[in-house]
Amino acid sequence: MELNDFLIKLSEPARRAIKELHCNQLEDLLSYSDQELLAMHGIGPKTIRILNDFLTVHKLDRHPLKSALLVIDMQEALMDEMPYRKQELIANINEIINHARKQRIPIFFIRHDGGEGDTLAYGEAGWHLAKDLNHQGEPIVDKRYNSAFKDTNLESLLQAQKIKHLMLVGMQTEYCVDATLKSAFEKGYQCTILQGCTSTFDNPWLNARQLIDFYEQAIWPSFAKVVSVDEIK
Repeated sequence: MELNDFLIKLSEPARRAIKELHCNQLEDLLSYSDQELLAMHGIGPKTIRILNDFLTVHKLDRHPLKSALLVIDMQEALMDEMPYRKQELIANINEIINHARKQRIPIFFIRHDGGEGDTLAYGEAGWHLAKDLNHQGEPIVDKRYNSAFKDTNLESLLQAQKIKHLMLVGMQTEYCVDATLKSAFEKGYQCTILQGCTSTFDNPWLNARQLIDFYEQAIWPSFAKVVSVDEIK
């Protein structure tokens, strides 16, 4: 929901007062308490009522947590190995990336270094982000462990932007996505996993579809909300 959708409902003095706060999105405005808003010249109880009514109509939280999107290990070598529903995976992730950009949600791309001799070794062709992935200069966090938090600067980047909620997508379901989710949970982040936005490969015990279903239905609900892409748009 855009900030301008709310501003057009206000008087000119109230609009001027809110513009002085230099809010770029509705989420920025909601970080202010009613008392802080009422202290500003041009904003009165009527503005607060309009704001609360607006939030109720659009089913929005009065005090939302600031979100970020983590795109995990979407790299050339893993795409070359043809993960389960590769094209659908890339399309779904690009869709959520575009949505995050429109909503000014910070995006962090996570990139794995598998070490010397690995197809994901630093600097090798397979280490680079997938060519079909819609990366447009957002920060890249390089890691050497399954968890994107282990020995990286990811947490300091999130803390700098006061992010409390993470949306996770990428590769692989049972390895780096799972490890990053559980690390985030232990650090106190609220998390969301997007269905159709993680993938993996068959193994000797379970095929990729079974693995994804197992984590989405049996494991991850203890650590995160598991929702469809359409539910967050």
